[in-house]
Amino acid sequence: MITTEQPESAETTQKRVAGSDLQSEKIIDFFTARRALLKEAEAEDRLLGLEETVRLAAEQRRRYIRLPDPVADTVLLFVLIAAVLLALLVIAGFG
Repeated sequence: MITTEQPESAETTQKRVAGSDLQSEKIIDFFTARRALLKEAEAEDRLLGLEETVRLAAEQRRRYIRLPDPVADTVLLFVLIAAVLLALLVIAGFG
């Protein structure tokens, strides 16, 4: 638990207060402890959010289907057609 030291001036003023049962040397600072716990919880939430994002990205990458390139397929089709036409012309010319 987080505690804070009181300065000497605060100690003397607290000693003057009548009926005070609190020790003036150390007072528990619940607000600081609460802020520290909130920061820790927020850091944990951010870490969990990043882990979930990475996990989802990995799942999407595994499901990724690689599609063939239509331009390359079209060019290869035209080369095949040209080769067939050339073969037909050669056969017709020597026949």
